[in-house]
Amino acid sequence: MKNLIVYFSKSGNNKFLAEKLASALGAPVEVLYPKGFNMLFFLMNLNFGIKPIQRKINDFDRVILVGPVMMGRLIPPLKSFVNKYMSDFKQIVFVTCCGSGDEVKMEKFGHGHVFNQLQTLLGDKLEFCEALPVGLTLSPEQKPTSDAIMKVRLDEANFSGAIAQRFDSLVARLK
Repeated sequence: MKNLIVYFSKSGNNKFLAEKLASALGAPVEVLYPKGFNMLFFLMNLNFGIKPIQRKINDFDRVILVGPVMMGRLIPPLKSFVNKYMSDFKQIVFVTCCGSGDEVKMEKFGHGHVFNQLQTLLGDKLEFCEALPVGLTLSPEQKPTSDAIMKVRLDEANFSGAIAQRFDSLVARLK
């Protein structure tokens, strides 16, 4: 299967994840560059679109979209990408490195709401969604407070244990 990784990353965590996926799958990577994205625009629900990507989406069997979930919502650059290229997708997978853990995924700011939104937008084109919560990098001694989770930056040193296992399962599912 011919995959294309497309990502947006604000903190660098989703960039790290996208690059690891690209390496594991031997897939090319495209970065989404939003037009005018910042938190104020996000909070006001303003969307100025994205700059075009270099590759043709319909040349790929599957697009793996990697990006953050903020406050339980699909952020504007990701939503713009989905809306702009929806007719070109054969299959799409959404992967997020997010702050919400599995136990709170359906709470107000959980990633489960974004998964449901994508299912509604994409229908049968959405193959599946996967979350790799950054809290999985914290040691058992560290309390997974929102402050601790927001400070996590993925790198080779902390990408081990539960998050690495989940990543390996994701890669196996994608192969």
